[in-house]
Amino acid sequence: MKVYSHEDPDLKQFIKKISKVTKQVEAMKLPYWVFVEESNPVGIVVVGKEPMQLLASPGSSMAFVDLLNMRLPNESIGAFAVEALKLTGENDVEYALAKFPFNEDEAIRRFKRVNFRESDDCYQMVCKLDKAFKPSGELQFKKVKKEEMRQFIEYAERFLQGSPDVALEEALQHISELPDDFLELYYTQEEFFIAYKDEQPVGILNLNTVKGLVSNVAVDHNERGKGYGRQLMVFGLQELKKKGCEQAYLRVHVENKPAIFLYESLGFTKAERYKRLIWRKH
Repeated sequence: MKVYSHEDPDLKQFIKKISKVTKQVEAMKLPYWVFVEESNPVGIVVVGKEPMQLLASPGSSMAFVDLLNMRLPNESIGAFAVEALKLTGENDVEYALAKFPFNEDEAIRRFKRVNFRESDDCYQMVCKLDKAFKPSGELQFKKVKKEEMRQFIEYAERFLQGSPDVALEEALQHISELPDDFLELYYTQEEFFIAYKDEQPVGILNLNTVKGLVSNVAVDHNERGKGYGRQLMVFGLQELKKKGCEQAYLRVHVENKPAIFLYESLGFTKAERYKRLIWRKH
């Protein structure tokens, strides 16, 4: 198995086969390496720095390990996992993430053999925005200003606690460490809202109105069971539709049964299920 750096001119002969992946990485201006076996791309390793996933402190080096062909022989998959970890070691990464369709048992098993472990098991859900969404008016929604992002992060840290989503729980350990320059960038990419009931904050919501993505939605623990989660979602879907989105997307852990029930009642369906595995340096 050969490996080619993104700066290696010999990589050009393989780029057409994986251009969908490499274009995304190059747009992010991240270094990457492509692993090739018998002229066929096997996988790619991309190295970046936190807070890309927020599973380590900001500034920590991390990597995405992407198996490009799930139909490879098991030995090739295992060899790629070993070689990918060698490369991450050379780049002194704190952790590496790999993502698989949930039913790719053998590929998952091969990665677990080299000390990857399951990090999360999630659905991507999708909802067509072909109907009207009208909030009840019980809650008041305030759009967060740039200078109020720290306050939003404090509410998010508090309201998102207690989820069965392991990756989210790990991210919450580092959310307060986010640097100001990242918050400024984050603010340019998404819209952030705080929901109030009688002038008291009861929930948070943030949306990517370009991608149609509901990134985070959460209700204060003391205010749950009152229908506020549904009202947050209806408001969010209304905002996405106003911005011209035809579909809404979100990610939810498979064990978060109440949230899945809520989303399905609003018209979301399960589009795919995937597992993420994580390897940590220590």
